[in-house]
Amino acid sequence: MEEREEREEQQQRRARPARPLVGYRDVGEDVRWSRRAHFRAWVILAVMIALSLGWTLTVYFLEPGLR
Repeated sequence: MEEREEREEQQQRRARPARPLVGYRDVGEDVRWSRRAHFRAWVILAVMIALSLGWTLTVYFLEPGLR
């Protein structure tokens, strides 16, 4: 009897809908599209591009067979 109740509880726990996929910064449209959020996104993108380009050029200039 107890096993059956435990199984039902586990199924109810699994059947719950997932939480929305939002971060602690995303609390609404005003925050998501604010000027600060746009600036932050561009800074992150610029850093990613700089790291990628830096790594690629480092490998290119250090590998003797690529030039």
